[in-house]
Amino acid sequence: MTEETYQAWLQEFKQLRLPEFKQFPDLELYMDQVIQETNKYLTPILGTQITKTMINSYVKMELVSRPIKKKYNAEHIASIMMISVLKTTFALDTIKQLLATENIEAYFNQFVLNFNREIGHLEEPVQTFSPLELAIRAVLYKRALEQKIVK
Repeated sequence: MTEETYQAWLQEFKQLRLPEFKQFPDLELYMDQVIQETNKYLTPILGTQITKTMINSYVKMELVSRPIKKKYNAEHIASIMMISVLKTTFALDTIKQLLATENIEAYFNQFVLNFNREIGHLEEPVQTFSPLELAIRAVLYKRALEQKIVK
């Protein structure tokens, strides 16, 4: 990949954003709908898609609460999105520690605030050293490196 092509990709990448919690559907979704909703945001950022197997694994490992009658709500979607972003760089045990919270909505909104700020300022030095912000920056740097070394 030429430097010019990489810089063009980087400028587009820096414009991507994760949604706030309130942007998720108010109604409960089936697995295929959850996959569609999460991939809409995550595929451009991660360069890969979330699968049914991944989600089932997150539930089995108790990273995501069990769906109710095979239906997922906004809290499920938020958890799946955070796990999917972080697992590109971190082990699931580390992610479990990072995401240990009772208030998924508030934590997700903080995650999104940090993520959207960090992706927009990827070329600037890190301003703070909170574990969440450092984790997000690590994910973004890894993605940028992978893109840069693509031949």
